[in-house]
This record gives sequence, structure tokens and C-alpha cells, in this order.
Amino acid sequence: MNTVRRLLLRRGYATKYSGRVITETDNGRSLAVKIHLPTTQTLDPKGYPLPRRELICKTVNILSTSADPFTDLSSYLQTLTLTLTVSEASEILKSLHSTSIALQFFRFCSNSIRNFRHDCFTYNRILLILSKSSSVDRIDSVRRIVDEMERLRVRGNISTVNLLIGVFNGEDLERCLRLVEQWELRMNRYSYKCLLQARLRSRDSDKALEVYYEMKRKGYQPDVFAYNMLLDALAKDDKVDQANKVFEDMKRKHCEPDEYTYTIMIRMTGKHKKSDDSIAFFQEMVSKGITLNLIAYNTIIQVLAMSRMVDKTIYLFSKMIENDCRPNEFTYSIILNLLVSEGQLGRLDEVIEMSKTYMNKGIYAYLVRTLSKLGHASEAHRLFCYMWSFHDKGDRDAYLSMLESLCNEGKLVEAIDLLSKIHEKGISSDTIMYNTVFTALGKSKQISHLVDLYNKMKKEGPLPDIFTYNILISSFGRAGQVDEAVNIFDELENSDCKPDIVSYNSLINCLGKNGDVDEAHMRFREMEEKGLNPDVVTYSTLIECFGKSDKVEMACSLFDQMLSEGCYPNIVTYNILLDCLERCGRTAEAVDLYAKLKEQGLTPDSITYTILERLQSGSHRKFRSRRQHPITGWVVSPLR
Repeated sequence: MNTVRRLLLRRGYATKYSGRVITETDNGRSLAVKIHLPTTQTLDPKGYPLPRRELICKTVNILSTSADPFTDLSSYLQTLTLTLTVSEASEILKSLHSTSIALQFFRFCSNSIRNFRHDCFTYNRILLILSKSSSVDRIDSVRRIVDEMERLRVRGNISTVNLLIGVFNGEDLERCLRLVEQWELRMNRYSYKCLLQARLRSRDSDKALEVYYEMKRKGYQPDVFAYNMLLDALAKDDKVDQANKVFEDMKRKHCEPDEYTYTIMIRMTGKHKKSDDSIAFFQEMVSKGITLNLIAYNTIIQVLAMSRMVDKTIYLFSKMIENDCRPNEFTYSIILNLLVSEGQLGRLDEVIEMSKTYMNKGIYAYLVRTLSKLGHASEAHRLFCYMWSFHDKGDRDAYLSMLESLCNEGKLVEAIDLLSKIHEKGISSDTIMYNTVFTALGKSKQISHLVDLYNKMKKEGPLPDIFTYNILISSFGRAGQVDEAVNIFDELENSDCKPDIVSYNSLINCLGKNGDVDEAHMRFREMEEKGLNPDVVTYSTLIECFGKSDKVEMACSLFDQMLSEGCYPNIVTYNILLDCLERCGRTAEAVDLYAKLKEQGLTPDSITYTILERLQSGSHRKFRSRRQHPITGWVVSPLR
């Protein structure tokens, strides 16, 4: 009995014990009882059972590694004296890395564990897991969990609402607010911040502003992050007055604006051509001792540039350098575009000189590329030479831009020279660089240089690609060197590359335009035999070749074949055949073809109307002009 007494003193009086009588005196006044101590869990200071770590680890291990996890888990739980608690289930859910396994375990608890009932904490746990999932139906899964909570009358807490607000948009947000009333909850500061963010996520700055005013009525003060989110949304929606009012509220509420706040305000006022206000915000920012970051400097520089204030822009750029803030490509792009638009490109040297500490090959490369694209080849070349002199390693994109610029300016000798020296800066010439120069040489019909460069490429590398071969075939065809074009085509067939539609189109155009229509037609048949489907350019080119050779029947037959193969002619094809029919005096067929053109829904162009005028006047003049195909360079339109 003394043992029982000591146990009762040590444990709570509500604990129940079981035992059996071992011995008893004859008079029944005394007996001996063997007590079976109950299996219990350790309690926390508030009297709640603490989770059993060994149980949690074992369960997570089964769910993560077992081939049949829930069968194995069921068998394991049957060996336990005490059932799984909701806190333990929550810890297990937290430890699982698979969303699908977590959701299955959540269902397993309520369906397979006797007397187990999820509370708001386990519901919050599964909602959090689903909210972070990348599954396409995660929103629907969250909705189903909330539906279940309402059906089972499980009352959520404010954390539940905050989680849902973080997930939902649109109409679902209104449901969250209804749940607040249904569960008799009170939204806190964090809840309003989540709701504000959700409204902004839905791109609804008006409702976000309503949330802000409600926060003020409730006595909750947003933090600087919430203010910045709201100000940014209002600025993007051009709600300048509301943004200014919120900004003033922010300062009155003793929430100090940071560099992002001022950047938002500067960008907004600059966008609305209020450069004075932008400068005032900038000066206020500086007076408060806020350290300006790259974004802040770029924003105010952009505002000044938009107002075409060249002197102030360069002055601020100098201050940026003085304060050891490294400019990036965007900074230079703003200044470069301003100088170009204001005709003060000469001041670029001033900008480069003051920032030479930060000028690296990447910045030089960017300026070279940009100047080349803007058409300032001489400035790009001067800057490129400076980069060449002061940097041992080059930038591939800069060299490619310089090549393109030289080719566009017709400085092909300089382009070839640059291509030959590029290896000195640790850059390997590639097929794109060679193709750029090949294209320019082909257009200018400088065949001797083209042949020399191609021989060098074959000797030193890189290997030609399909684009190289196509450019060469087109270039030789443009120069009337049919044999050379055919030789290049033969080289292509014997190489690792194989002819494509453009290759055949270029060769057919070369043969046909130089009088060998039969060979062109034979190549057309060969193309079909190899499984390449002729396109609208192929048909248009060959139809024009037949038309020029006065083989009108062949041209018409090819046009019919084109339609039967499902290749729809474009306006160029119709113009070619219309011109052919008109020149041969087949007026009725030309009129019928024009009607077919209209039925196809094509819009006649100036060439079409020129042919129609000749049809009406009865004049069969052979007035022709050529236009260049953007890829291959061969002629596909008969008239202009």
C-alpha cells in the first residue's frame, strides 16, 4: 500500500491504475496487490502531451522509403499502446518532402486511425504544404481542404486565414473575409499586410487602397515594405495623387521612407514629366543621409535624360562615380541614348574618362554593340580600337558587332583584317563571323575576296555550316558564276551537312536566272525525290524562270502542281504568273488568275496594279525591276 501511496503522490489523482491481488490474510483485513503502471506520454508545462520523437522519425522513414508506405505504417501503428496525436501528425507532415505523400498521410490519419480528428493546426500544416507546392491544381486542392473544414465544422484560426490570403486571388479572397466572420476572428496587422499584398497581386490597386484605409481605421500601421508595395502599384497605375497622399501618410506615421520608397516616387514623377518633383525627392533622399544604390541613381538619371537635361545627367553621373557606385550597362545606355538624341555624342569621351575606373571589357563591348546598332560606325570603331589597345582579352559579342558594323558600312577589307586578327585577343573565329563577312562580300559581288576567305576557312577552320554553303551558292549565283555555285552545292552534298530547301532554292534560282532552266527543273525534281517539299519560294522562282524563257505552259503547269500539293501561292507568285500571262497576250487567263487571287483573300500590291493597268491598256511592255529575298538574296518579284 505504501508503494501505491507513493505513486499517487507522484502522479495526478486522475490517473487510473489496474492490478491484481497476490495474497490476502485470512480475516481479509490486509492484501497484497501488483500494480500495472499505465503507459503515458510526457506532458509539457501546459499539460499537453509532447510529441514522441522516435515515433515521428520512424513514421517519416516508413513514408519516405517503403514500397507500400501506408500498409507498413498501419502495421507499425498497431504495435503502439497509445494512438497518434494531432501534434505528432503535424510534425510528421512538416518532415515530409513530397506533397502527394503528405496529402495521403493527412487523409490516412482521419480515415484509418481510430478516434483521430484533425484540428486547425494540422489543417494549417497541410494548407501550408499545398500552398508551397508547384502542382498545377494546388489552388483546387486548397479549396477542397477549406470545403472539408467547413463541412466538418473545424474552426480555423487567424493563421489559417493568413495562409489562405497568401494563396488566393479574386473571388477566393472574398471567401477568406467571410471565413473571418464565420470563425469569429479578428484580423491582425499581418493579416492586413497579407490582404494588401493579395490585392496588389491581383493588380487591383483600388481595393488595395481600401485595405490600406481600413488598416488605418483599425489602428494598424503598415511597415515600410507594405508602404512600398502600395506606392509601387499606385505609381504603375498612374494614380499620382493617391500615391503622394500615401507617401505623406507614411512620413506622418513616423515610418521612414527608404531608398526604394524614394526610387518609386522619383520614377513616378519622372514618368509624368515632373522633373522638378523628381529632383526634390532626390534631394530629400540625400539630405536624410540615405545611401543611394544603383537603382536609385539609374532612376534619377533616367528622369533627367527623359527631360533632355544633358548637363545635369552627366553631373549626377559624376556624383555616382564619386560615391563609388558602379554603373551598369543600363546606366550607360541611358546616357548614350540621350547624347545621341541631343546630338552631343562627342561628350561620350567625357563620360568614359570620368568612369574609367569601372570601364571593363564588358562595358566597352556593350557601347560598341549599341553604337553599331544605332548607326554610328565611326564612333563604334574608335571605341573598339581603344578597347583593343587596353584589354588583353576580347569580348566575342563586341567583335561580332564590329564586324557587322564594318560590313554594313561597306568596309570589307577592314572586316576581313579584323577577322584575321581576332585570335590575338583570345577569341576563336566561328562560322557566324565568317558568314557575316561572306554575306557582305556576296552582296557586293567581291567574289575574289570571298573565294580567298573561303579557302582560308577550309584550311584553318572553323568548318562551314549549312548557312555558309547557302550564302556561297547565292553569292556565286548573284555574280553569274554558275559553275562555282554548282561546285559549292556538290561540296555541301559531300560534307556532314546536307542540302536543305534554301540550298536548293538558291541553286535553282542561280541556274534559272542564268539561262539553264532545264537544269533548274531537274534540280527541282531531285529535291522532291530526296523528300524535301518545295515551298512557295521554290515554286515562285521556277515559275519565273519558265516565264522568262517564254515557257508559259510549264509555268502554268507548275502553278497547278503547287496548288495540288497544298502549297498556297502568295502575292509574289501571283504577280510572277500574271506578268508572264500578260506579256504573252493571254489576257483572259490573266483575268481569271486575278479572280483566283481575290478568292484566296490576298491583297493586291503596287506590282499587281501595274500589271492590271497594262492589261487594260493592251500594252505588253516588259517593264521589270528586281527586289532581293531577305535570306538568299535571289530575285522573286517580277515588277515594281
